[in-house]
Amino acid sequence: MFKFPQLEVESWKGDWGLPSIDYKCIEVLAFARFTNAPININLSNNPFKSTTGHLPIVSYNKRLLLNRDSLIECLDKQNLTPNFGLSGLQLAEEHAVISMIDAQLEPALLFAWWMDETNCLNFTRPLYRNALKFPFNWYYPSAYERAAKQKIYTLYNHLDSDNDIMTEIYAEAIKCMNGLENRLGNNFYFFGSHPTLLDAVAYSYLGPLLKAPLIDNKLQSHLTTCKNLCMWIDRITREYFKIDWQAHKCNERKKIEESKQMNIIPWYKKDETKNVFIGLFTIITMVIYSFKIGLISVSFILIFSMYDTYQIL
Repeated sequence: MFKFPQLEVESWKGDWGLPSIDYKCIEVLAFARFTNAPININLSNNPFKSTTGHLPIVSYNKRLLLNRDSLIECLDKQNLTPNFGLSGLQLAEEHAVISMIDAQLEPALLFAWWMDETNCLNFTRPLYRNALKFPFNWYYPSAYERAAKQKIYTLYNHLDSDNDIMTEIYAEAIKCMNGLENRLGNNFYFFGSHPTLLDAVAYSYLGPLLKAPLIDNKLQSHLTTCKNLCMWIDRITREYFKIDWQAHKCNERKKIEESKQMNIIPWYKKDETKNVFIGLFTIITMVIYSFKIGLISVSFILIFSMYDTYQIL
């Protein structure tokens, strides 16, 4: 029986309820879900086969799709597009907003993950090192860090220090978030009742910025105040990546239960040190009291009397 070709996607694994730990993988997976495109996902965590050294690797009918435009073109030919029903004006608006998002949110995500020293050393590098197999886990995290820094320094070569770069990047990102928050409003998605390419692109950046447990996440603090965007992120995750969402919720409940079990101490083990000191204090008090009333001294007199009697005999 003839089978239609599927999108073949090599991706990084998911975490925190998201389908992947990588924003570019999230974009491809979201775009495919929104279009109901037939897809085969391999969570390989292996960029070695990629010509760029990055995931995702996307192919259709054995033809590599190297960027967003080639993926859109491929799916358009099969009448699979999330932008159905959009007018020419809306398509133009979508294109403009996506350009703004790419320009303002990608540098923010790269800086937060790779250029913030605390995050890079304690979160990002261990994240990729644990996902990769030996010996790739010694090479790729450093390579990704170098690539991210090179991109940031190229884009912001007019600034003198990393702190100045961070200030400008985060200010632009916050402005972008505020614009998206206002544009979304109370709608389910940016253009109404169904998600479009704009939703896929925005979700790929905002999802990790909100959900990843970075050590220092200034942008997350602001994003949590954007209630419409937070509900929108949860809505997409819950409706289009239900398995990842449910697995994350199960893990959270399990951690809470384990934490509760660790905090439950048997009654006989509570305050053991305090009980020992109380016991010692009680014994010492009793001994002193015994001396005071003569109980112990009488015992000593009896012992010495018995000893003297034995010597005489």
